[in-house]
Amino acid sequence: MVTVTSESPKAPTLFPLVPSCGTDTPQESITVGCLAKDFLPASITFSWLNNKAVNVTNGVKKFPPVISSVGTYSATTQLSVSTNDWSEEKPYVCLAKHPNGDQRVSVDWTSGPIEPPTVSINPPSKEDFETPFRNSTILCRVEGLRTTDVTLKWLKNGVLVKSGFTTVGPISKTLNSKLTVTEGEWNADNVFTCKVDGKNISEMRNTSKSFECGFDTEGSIGIDVQTIPPAFADIYLTKSAKLTCKVTNMPTADGLNVTWMTQNGKVLETVTGQRMVQPNGLYSALATTTVCADEWDKEDIYICIVAHPELVFPIEKRLQKQPAANSHAPSIYVLPPPSEQLALHESATVTCLVKDFNPPDFFVQWLQNGEPMRASSYITGNPTLESQHPQLYFAYSTLTISEQDWNAGNTYTCVVGHEKLPVQVAQKTIDKSTAYLEAYPDADEEDFYNLWATASTFIILFILSIFYSATVTLIKVK
Repeated sequence: MVTVTSESPKAPTLFPLVPSCGTDTPQESITVGCLAKDFLPASITFSWLNNKAVNVTNGVKKFPPVISSVGTYSATTQLSVSTNDWSEEKPYVCLAKHPNGDQRVSVDWTSGPIEPPTVSINPPSKEDFETPFRNSTILCRVEGLRTTDVTLKWLKNGVLVKSGFTTVGPISKTLNSKLTVTEGEWNADNVFTCKVDGKNISEMRNTSKSFECGFDTEGSIGIDVQTIPPAFADIYLTKSAKLTCKVTNMPTADGLNVTWMTQNGKVLETVTGQRMVQPNGLYSALATTTVCADEWDKEDIYICIVAHPELVFPIEKRLQKQPAANSHAPSIYVLPPPSEQLALHESATVTCLVKDFNPPDFFVQWLQNGEPMRASSYITGNPTLESQHPQLYFAYSTLTISEQDWNAGNTYTCVVGHEKLPVQVAQKTIDKSTAYLEAYPDADEEDFYNLWATASTFIILFILSIFYSATVTLIKVK
């Protein structure tokens, strides 16, 4: 949750954004930007003027305002210009219209880039914990500052620390701050954060005891966005498709804004879940939206837009159903428990083999006498590529029941869902009486006749032996 500490209206401060390379780099277009920071209220309108002072509409992108941890807003706009239209002598101009004052800034190669300050954090010394006080210090160092207008804050597990630290500087473009921590706090694996904000800088660095195991605490912040397609099981059961946008490596939990939309610009209802702390001390979150299954199957394109105070420009990721190159419906085989297992009179394992299918997304559900069984009673493995058919998959699902349930004649059904099945679902049933037929479906009637003939011979011989024994006994008695 964002804590608003500033309620007074503020006009935006405008900054030009230019690429790090020069115009001599071979490219078809040049992308520049404009950043408005620390304004309130959120209402802001951007526009661009070209080097002839004419309003530009083509190649312009505008991104929605994002609230910061102190309650003010920031927003960006982006402009792509053909290299033939770009002029170093007459720069383009970014205009920002705001209720508390309009701003403008020229965007050319002389306006940047400025080498940003660097922030580093050093964990406490283990030797200090061996002193009688059992405490040590975490050092946060900012170098390369071009202004004294900079703030440094400490956070513990994302919560602002109000005491226990000393900050010196900026002196000679350097700012140092030391936070005192006890041995107990450090061993509890708390995450300590140094947050630096100022002109041309907004950085965070984290450290904790677990970071000593190899986590990167000095690398730059890199928010990552990944789109996750819906599972076929959910589509089949709900007749809708749930699209997921996974945002990771956020330095703060505040200010995240995720929007799902269609390719034609229609905004979809988006639900953003609770922010979770990652093992490296950064934050992650899931944002979902739901669309009709028919729309997803038509391979429509959906866009996830992620905005965050630490991002200059929002991140856009697209999601679309990818058709399988060699789609194929699965074959289903149900195998009875092995006789060796049944001989132990303990448990019985019924196996469902799902074979030769593509795409790999599928689901399995087991039924006992037509009723769904608990998911804990069976295990379904992940799809594995066939060795002889590299574009097809197979998988096993094993159901464990008691030996008494199997011998009682209960029926067990393996229900398989896959998008290439005629009605997207198929099933095979087995019980003790039909176990041989289900396990060996290709056996013909002659095989069963030979089996019955052999069994009949043994039965007749057994009866004759009993009759012979009774006759001999009667003779001896007489």
